[in-house]
Amino acid sequence: MATKLTFESVNCGDVLPEVKQHISQEVIWRHAVASLDYNPVHTHPEWCRTAQVFGLPLPVMHGNQTMSLMATVVTNWAFPVGGRLKRMEVKLIKPVPVGSTCTYGAAVTEKHPISKRENFVVLDLWVMNQDGEKVAVGTAEVTLP
Repeated sequence: MATKLTFESVNCGDVLPEVKQHISQEVIWRHAVASLDYNPVHTHPEWCRTAQVFGLPLPVMHGNQTMSLMATVVTNWAFPVGGRLKRMEVKLIKPVPVGSTCTYGAAVTEKHPISKRENFVVLDLWVMNQDGEKVAVGTAEVTLP
């Protein structure tokens, strides 16, 4: 039987379950509608073939979509037990063109026992494309019961 996730049960070095997503043009268009960001670098494949923003002839995923999927790794892990995301900082390293498959992950790097209600952990976040290249990195602070 699996141990319930608590601040006490977490150790530095623990790796969170990964999230994997194939980035199709449909996924990007849906995010454009949800975020109201219709910039052609994301939504107009024909324009991208000519403009080649970032040196790529393809649309790229929204940066906030990358961050959202990074947050999903954290929330899938912490929210079911009442944990909450306090803070997240992200650096986008490389564009993610349509057709990519990205893996989103995190690992516990610090534990901070403050009080019964405010104990938190720090996570290193990362995103790798299908070629094993990091496309984004970050950190998150997460309170746990």
